[in-house]
Amino acid sequence: MSTTRSRTPPLRASASLLAGTPRRVTGHVEVRNAGDDDVMLRALEVSGGALGAERAAGSVPVLRRLPAGSTTRVPVRLRLDPCTPPGRHEVEVEVGGARTTAVVEVAEHPRARITPAELATRGAPGATVLARVVVSNLGNVPVPLDRLGAVTMEERGGVCRSLEGALRAEGEHGHRAVLDEAVRRIAGTRVDRMRVRAVDAAAVAPGETRAVDLELHLPPDMGAGRTYTGLLRLVGASLLVEVTAEGGSGDADAPAPKARTKRAPARRRAS
Repeated sequence: MSTTRSRTPPLRASASLLAGTPRRVTGHVEVRNAGDDDVMLRALEVSGGALGAERAAGSVPVLRRLPAGSTTRVPVRLRLDPCTPPGRHEVEVEVGGARTTAVVEVAEHPRARITPAELATRGAPGATVLARVVVSNLGNVPVPLDRLGAVTMEERGGVCRSLEGALRAEGEHGHRAVLDEAVRRIAGTRVDRMRVRAVDAAAVAPGETRAVDLELHLPPDMGAGRTYTGLLRLVGASLLVEVTAEGGSGDADAPAPKARTKRAPARRRAS
């Protein structure tokens, strides 16, 4: 006796909008079992479509039984190529023999890496120093180099030295005098920000790694012999810059001189 039942029950699939950053795209695919038999859904296959075969994650495990005549939502989590450009793309989705087209909305994901992570240099106050780093673009949008801006610099050990100097200078006059002196000395360690400019300001393309020469315009009011540190930030990456001001050794107790600030000289203790 013949039968009209298909050995492969008919499935119908429809996909929602899949969205996220290249490393985490989420959404769901709705699957309906229009046949008479239960179906075991084992995996959801994704082909590249507009993204290219190498960019789409190939398989998403499901392992779910779908009874006859019922509908289920299959969660989808994809990892795309990190350089997948932002915008809308199409991928082909297959589950249990049913195919559908899904739209993937890829968000911007700026991310960079700077090598080395720390940089030490020397120079005279107000001088321009060249330094080379390597910038890798790990995201899906260009990394701009034309607006690196300025870096706030802090004198290494300046706060501790200021507190110690204030205690020695004003300790016998009470805590208020010590605090006032400490604040004055700490304020005296502040310097102008260090301006940073890329010699070649062309943006680093997604997936590109490039050596970048930086111009470090050192603050003119650094104290000779003092060391300053600051953090240059670039779309999630950071570069710790350490600058030692050349020109002699600074006094251990007196605050670093400030070129554009006129104030009474700091009181010093005789050694």
